[in-house]
Amino acid sequence: MTQNKIIVTIGRQFGSGGHEVGRRLASELGISFYDHEFVDMAVKKTGFHADYVKDNEEKAPDFVSGAMFSGMEMYQPSPYDRIQAEEYKLIRDIASKESCVIVGRAADYILSDQSHVSIFLFAPMEDRVKRKMALLKPEDAAKMTPSSMEKIVKQMDKQRKRYYEYYTDMKWGARDSYDLLINTSQSGIDGAVKIIRTYIDECRGESIMPN
Repeated sequence: MTQNKIIVTIGRQFGSGGHEVGRRLASELGISFYDHEFVDMAVKKTGFHADYVKDNEEKAPDFVSGAMFSGMEMYQPSPYDRIQAEEYKLIRDIASKESCVIVGRAADYILSDQSHVSIFLFAPMEDRVKRKMALLKPEDAAKMTPSSMEKIVKQMDKQRKRYYEYYTDMKWGARDSYDLLINTSQSGIDGAVKIIRTYIDECRGESIMPN
């Protein structure tokens, strides 16, 4: 990790606290934070409605296969894929200009040729269901059961996994793909932030393993 720029990418299971960890980490480091902000930026780039972008980002299409990001610069996307293409370019542009924390969107792969810290957050299903239930508004919580929430969590995990593996041809959540894997049920949100900050402080951007 270079001294003049800090870039952190956070992959996450649904309900593991990725947004909150990223937001707090960016705040403590005094750097920019990007997650839902990509929706507004993609709307401006594509002209699509915000709801359309929100519903179709971080999703893989059903009709083709392959590691799309490897050839994204040459690819002529459909309206569906154009959202992913624009977010790809946005991530590359942001990381070239400033220190930042980026949540999701296969940013670890997109920035694999740049120095950055890649994180993957996970937690047991039961704890993730409880977390998502606790975050619901009272009127929504009254309509949601833990079993229904578990189905949502599983579906979102499946969606993120398929998106990541389609666009990168790598395994989502695999230990070889990230610098740190953190169980947020064990660390808590603040603990995860502390672990990542400690890693950043100690990291020098190159291997220190003996030859």
